[in-house]
Amino acid sequence: MPLRDMVFIGLVVLAWGSNFTAMKLALEELPPFLFVGLRFAILLPLLVVLKRPNVPWWKIIAVGALINMGQFAFLFAALAADATAGLASLLIQTQVPLTILLSFLVFKERIRPIQVAGLLVAVTGLGVFALSAGGNVTLLGLGLILMGALCWALGNLVLRRMGPVNTLALFVWASLVPPLPMLVLSVSVEGPAPFATLAAMSVQGWLAVLYVALASTVLGYSLWGALLTRHPASTVTPYALLIPVVGLGVSGVILGERPAAMDWLGTAVILAGLAMMQIRPRRAPPPARRARL
Repeated sequence: MPLRDMVFIGLVVLAWGSNFTAMKLALEELPPFLFVGLRFAILLPLLVVLKRPNVPWWKIIAVGALINMGQFAFLFAALAADATAGLASLLIQTQVPLTILLSFLVFKERIRPIQVAGLLVAVTGLGVFALSAGGNVTLLGLGLILMGALCWALGNLVLRRMGPVNTLALFVWASLVPPLPMLVLSVSVEGPAPFATLAAMSVQGWLAVLYVALASTVLGYSLWGALLTRHPASTVTPYALLIPVVGLGVSGVILGERPAAMDWLGTAVILAGLAMMQIRPRRAPPPARRARL
């Protein structure tokens, strides 16, 4: 992989890993559902410059409902009070085994034995967090993040049958879905004065929201999509395992979060399971042709 693309990978991992700390900072001033709606409403002006992807509307709506809205509604709710940013960046990656399992159940895709073993290891890691819940993540927080990961995995099923597409344009157009439902839900559940909440936000709060919207979607997805068009997915996607590592590091430096010993154990077990699922079998060399006499 050329140096330029390695730099791109580094930028994506840094943007997506540090994204969770920015979310936590924004949630100090915004309730979760209002934050989801605002995060995607900020992206809507980009519709002027990004052509709608050549895919059916129902697929755009499905991606918007599952990945943009469902995933982040559950994730932000967990981050608001029940999980630290660092552990959330790790636990949301359970979308990987969930995607593999759902692809097997829905599309009958073959699961290799090493993937089954990795799935079992990752589930064991989740069990560690469930047994030690109460410090950096509560049982409620763990359940909310797993629901967010399930929404992401269901959205991945839509993406797997979509074919080649401009990833940035897809997610920006899918940003049409969350703002109105999240505003209605926020008024119903979080209070009737969302605009007063926005008016009272500090500069730090607005910068955090802008970072989440622009760094994660515009920078992250545009570079990630470009990388996937130039290299095999098996070469690019394993680098996503670095995202929770960056997430834990950035949250420790900026927010002062310190995972407990059992959190480190659960983290190591889950990362080991995710790494096992990325292992690809070696292809056998083609048989040598016999020389003609």
